[in-house]
Amino acid sequence: MKTAQKLILIAGLLAVSGSASADLTNNPDPYAAGYGFNTPTEAAWGDWNRGDAGTLYAEWDSFVDNSYPGIRTAAPDVGSAGTTDANIGWNAGTFSAGSGNLYSFSVTENFTAALSGSTGNEPLRAALQFETWGVQMDYNSLLLNGVAPSFATQTFYDGNYDSSFGPVELVQYLAYWDLSGPASNYLFSFNSTGHSLSLGQVAIDIGPSGAPVSSVPLPAAVWIFGAGFIGMLGLNRRKGLQA
Repeated sequence: MKTAQKLILIAGLLAVSGSASADLTNNPDPYAAGYGFNTPTEAAWGDWNRGDAGTLYAEWDSFVDNSYPGIRTAAPDVGSAGTTDANIGWNAGTFSAGSGNLYSFSVTENFTAALSGSTGNEPLRAALQFETWGVQMDYNSLLLNGVAPSFATQTFYDGNYDSSFGPVELVQYLAYWDLSGPASNYLFSFNSTGHSLSLGQVAIDIGPSGAPVSSVPLPAAVWIFGAGFIGMLGLNRRKGLQA
């Protein structure tokens, strides 16, 4: 079978296989002990509860959604609070696979998460947590309203995570922005370093600025190791089925 035909077949299998579920059901639970996600109540970067007055929250686990207008957008499926609107979007060539994750076998993936709502707090801290499988994200593309984060790091890394789809490179990230005052709209954006990134989970929290995180941010070179192109044909299970 020719290369192009194999890629098309893999994409078709990804699109229809399994139920529409992502990491909370396929594992790992990113909030479990030893993994990288935290609620603002327990996190060093936060000092509020989700749902408190003047805070915003939105979280996505499965990106299969028809309730939000548009062919490449999804409303939060895990939960949201305080927002008048929230959605995540992705570029053409990226699709929601059967696992519920966002994936592309052919293009660099561009993601945007938009929240709107009133906080009334200043200064503010806006925290973004997300999980990827396979190819990693492009550190330099991580922005909020066009501005780079105040702090960014990997909170969990396993280069050979034993997932239900076979061994995968699994990474969980944290970035936050310290803002002098509220905005009416918050647009987070980041890209993959190439195709074959599988986006598993995204959580956004915005609230009053807390104490700074004590750990040191990792340099871009550490973030991006293992992010080069890997041939799809030799990785039908490891890279193709990880989506």
